[in-house]
Amino acid sequence: MESTIEYITAGIIISLILGLTIHFSSNMVDVKINAIEQKTGFAIAGNVIDTLLLSPGSPNNWGDSPEPPSTMGLALDNAIKLYQLDASKVRRLSSESENYIPPYMVRDLLGLSACYYISIRIMPVYTITISNITEEIFSISVTNQWGSPVSNVNVTAAYVNLEEMSINEVISFLKGDLEDAVYAHNVTGSSGNCILDFSGAGSRSLLMVLADQLKIKSFATWPAQPDTVITNIQSSMGTPSSFPVEVASRNVEIGSFNYIVILTVWWS
Repeated sequence: MESTIEYITAGIIISLILGLTIHFSSNMVDVKINAIEQKTGFAIAGNVIDTLLLSPGSPNNWGDSPEPPSTMGLALDNAIKLYQLDASKVRRLSSESENYIPPYMVRDLLGLSACYYISIRIMPVYTITISNITEEIFSISVTNQWGSPVSNVNVTAAYVNLEEMSINEVISFLKGDLEDAVYAHNVTGSSGNCILDFSGAGSRSLLMVLADQLKIKSFATWPAQPDTVITNIQSSMGTPSSFPVEVASRNVEIGSFNYIVILTVWWS
């Protein structure tokens, strides 16, 4: 009888020890996970940028409405491929837009809490710099997102008399049948530069330039006409400073052209 009691007592003690050990170990794991999360933050930047770029938001056509969406997403409704964005939605991120959606509202519509801050930058894959040497000769410089020159880029341009360019005229330019336009073509060298010669065309009001390499296309005009084709958009809640930061980027298509979207997330 005494032996039985001793076995039962020993079993209870062992169970208590095991229970305390498991509880202590579990707490240690929780503390370690919390420490890692506090140090590195949740890996949310990649998820947030894909939510922003792969969803059309709600309603699907909110870009055409003066009202903000109920959920945020920049994808083209009925897009036929990934990362195909709606230009009307993207424009709403610009502070110059009549129906501007500020970054703090974008954050809220993405479901992020107030402890998070975001910055969204949208820029062409290639930056095209146009300089007029004479009224008929132009210098074209093509650089990538890091400012490095890009060689072997096919550069096509149309020199036209247009005061204001419409999207229909951009489409005609891309087809090569823009009315009353003088076309020129060249390829960038190792310095990322080339010359476009419109000798005999005389002075015209607008130059439209397409940089095309391996189906990556960027567009620019001289003088600049940002209202028709998206150039650079920056929507930011500030700078990260000493806060933990995550950055994610994606290549996207807006209209007929290719862009890079860079999302920066930081938290306090």
